[in-house]
Parts: sequence; C-alpha cells; structure tokens
Amino acid sequence: MSETIRIKGRAEWPGKVTAEALVSPIPIEGFANVDDVHGYITERYHPLFKIPYEGKILVFPSPRGSGGFMKFGTGKIPAAYVHRRGNTLSDACIMCARVPAMTDFETDPLSVIETGDTVFVNADEGYIEITKKEK
Repeated sequence: MSETIRIKGRAEWPGKVTAEALVSPIPIEGFANVDDVHGYITERYHPLFKIPYEGKILVFPSPRGSGGFMKFGTGKIPAAYVHRRGNTLSDACIMCARVPAMTDFETDPLSVIETGDTVFVNADEGYIEITKKEK
C-alpha cells in the first residue's frame, strides 16, 4: 500500500488538481532558460534539462533571476506550482498561468516529494497530499 503524506501550506492561487510531481532540487530560472512552446527547461546543466513539465506538479525551492520566470505562466504550463518560498516573479507567473499554487509549508515539500510521486494540490483548503510512488 502506498504511503500518503499531508502537508499544510498557504495558497497563492486557488484550485485543486492531482498530477505526477516533477521535482527540481535547485531554483528555476526563466528568461532564456525555458522553452514555453515545448514546455521544458533549456538550462544545460539544470537537473530538469529538457524534461517536459506540462501537466505535472512542478515542485521547486524558488524562482531565480529576472521577470523571464513569467514564461512558466504562458505556453505549455505545469498543472500546479509547489515551492518553498515565492516572490514577485512566482506571483506574477501564477497569476498568468491561473493554476493552483502553494507555498509556505509547515514541512519542506522538497524533503518529502520525489519525481514520480502523485500530488493532490488543494489550494482551496490549504494543503497538499503526496502519495509516494511504489518502490
């Protein structure tokens, strides 16, 4: 039986969605480092280099860099955003994407979520549920 973990957090944009997690252990930069037409990161040495994020729960520490992070809110977009801490870059991106987004968790989501886990983001009620992938 799969383990399920619930973590409370703060909603940045409302909504509910369940999808597979795609986890970046390092911050994500936009501008020239994302291809929003194809929906993947183009930063050569990034752990998610050319891995499609469309329809996934994108889990990452924080955005970094310039307003180019907005590209994550246009074109092919993730199903939801889950991150440790946001800023004006993530806020503007989330407003454009209009997908559920959460931050400020009671437990660091990157310490629990792995790529391939199923995540239910319930930004309406302020929590995420992680169902661990079968090992």
